[in-house]
Amino acid sequence: MSASSNRKTKVWMISGLIFGLIILCVAVSSITQKFLSGQADWQQHDNANGHQWLHEELNLTAEEAAAVDEFEPEYRQQRAELQAQFQTKVEQLRKEITTSDEFSDRAKQMIHELHIIHGKLQELSIHHYYQMMHVLPAEKQAHLRDIAAKALSVPQ
Repeated sequence: MSASSNRKTKVWMISGLIFGLIILCVAVSSITQKFLSGQADWQQHDNANGHQWLHEELNLTAEEAAAVDEFEPEYRQQRAELQAQFQTKVEQLRKEITTSDEFSDRAKQMIHELHIIHGKLQELSIHHYYQMMHVLPAEKQAHLRDIAAKALSVPQ
């Protein structure tokens, strides 16, 4: 009976240790994710309330905000059009890969078209970045440059 009791104690200790390590891993992952997502990131500009986030991040004056806001509607409209095209291509590719058993020329073409639209989205975003750079003072240009550089270094 003593050997059986000793074995049960060891099993419970090992189980507790494993459970504790899992909890520790989850906690470290959560903290790391919060730390990384809390950094200033140009990508946030395109999220809901992202434009306001950028105003706050750059601490824009009323005049600076007005200058940036001047070209924001056109950017948003062009971006929405490209995103709609992108989603259409994604859906077409999704249909192709779920109905075909081979990597076809059609799939290759769809991937190519998807990349073209993605490139246009990136170009539009970078063009918008330069629009903002031209209306901001030097110290805010430096901050915006840092935000954009960090966003480019993060694969999406």
